Amino acid sequence: MKTWFSAAVVLLISLSAAGQKYQGNSWADVKAAGKGTLTIVYYEQPGLIYKDNGQMKGVCVDILSDFAKFIQEKYSKTVTVNYAGEEREFSGFLKVVQSTPNILGVTNTSITEERKKILKFTPPFMTTQLVLLTNQNSPALTNLKDLPKVYAGFSALVITGSTHMKYADMLKKQYYPDLNITYAPSSETVIKSLTANPKIFSILDFTEYVGVVRKKLPIKRQDVDLGNAEELGFIMAKQSDWDGLWKEFLTDDYRKGVRYKKIIADNLGSTFLNLVR
Repeated sequence: MKTWFSAAVVLLISLSAAGQKYQGNSWADVKAAGKGTLTIVYYEQPGLIYKDNGQMKGVCVDILSDFAKFIQEKYSKTVTVNYAGEEREFSGFLKVVQSTPNILGVTNTSITEERKKILKFTPPFMTTQLVLLTNQNSPALTNLKDLPKVYAGFSALVITGSTHMKYADMLKKQYYPDLNITYAPSSETVIKSLTANPKIFSILDFTEYVGVVRKKLPIKRQDVDLGNAEELGFIMAKQSDWDGLWKEFLTDDYRKGVRYKKIIADNLGSTFLNLVR
């Protein structure tokens, strides 16, 4: 009994410590104190959120800066944006945000009805198309119906926990019943695999393709239509009270404004302004 009790205590302490990996203030805390911290946990995406020579940069970073200014101007409360840590696996990133109150998860997270059951979302900060990518030496594909012929012997590689898994399953069901689907923990792993292996393809967000183009990697985008654009949002645990503020700030008017367009052009390039809505 004593051994069982000791083990239970150790487990409880371990779970508690895991839950304390990141800490932040609630909006109620900030209102009461007049100031506080918005704690950010991020999953790196080139152009959106990344660290460059010790400085956080990207579309999301600029939007977060605007959000803090909005709170100062409207509510006279000082919010410090704290980039508390990076999660390198996407599925782990989702789990950490789901289980930790008073933090904001920042990356290119697609807004879905399934995810809304376990997470809160901000309004969309961007919409983006999905793209099918291969090694530059892979054959060209212009019609999804030709998948089993053009990519005979290929495997699909997608990120665990991403909406891309659903699209890979759709391709398998509708076009390529013998398709082998494999999984990777991050877009970084997927992209490395694409650069080295001409016998795989992947489905990624257009925003992830931006990084590929910038780095001039030996990867090409195939000219096929993968359907409607996806909306991207920041995520919070269900118990977060920051969501109301985000609805006030991240409006259609903000996204139609000159400032937002400048953020997109500065971070993704003016050539992508009409492609990433």
